[in-house]
Amino acid sequence: MKKNILALSLLLTVGSLVACTSNSNTEAVNELEETKVENEVQTTTNKFDEAIIDNNWELSTKFNHSVEYKSGEKGSYEIVGNTDGMGITGPFPIMAKDSQKYMWFYFGTENIYDRPVKIKAIKKGEEDILDVYSGTFYEDAEVSSGSVNMPSKLNFPSKGRWKVFVYIDEELFDTIIIKAE
Repeated sequence: MKKNILALSLLLTVGSLVACTSNSNTEAVNELEETKVENEVQTTTNKFDEAIIDNNWELSTKFNHSVEYKSGEKGSYEIVGNTDGMGITGPFPIMAKDSQKYMWFYFGTENIYDRPVKIKAIKKGEEDILDVYSGTFYEDAEVSSGSVNMPSKLNFPSKGRWKVFVYIDEELFDTIIIKAE
């Protein structure tokens, strides 16, 4: 009988230790995953914070982008942005509180077709980040060789300088600085 009680006690003790160790391992894995997610969020936040903290509020350059349409006709767009990244065209000057159609152009070499695009903006001197637009560049939107566009409606709620952030697949891709009048 003593042997049975001793064996039962030993079995319960070992069982408890195994259960605690298993639970401890699960907790450790969960903590590791939480830390990984926190680090990813922190990295993204740091990139965004750097872009906001960057004191460069100089307006993005304007340039002409010449195209040859599939029909063979030639055209030109006035673009505000970056010649090797993103730019927008539409009615200039950009008017505050006036929702207008703007076309986003992408001039890079990376394949961005059918990837989610989010446009966010912050006004100089303010802290609130606005969600301005979301959409996708799709393959049939190629205006001409070397440029792809995406239509959008943009509305900046007040006059001033705006830092516009372009995200592709939730990653900060490019920044454009515009003035709303």
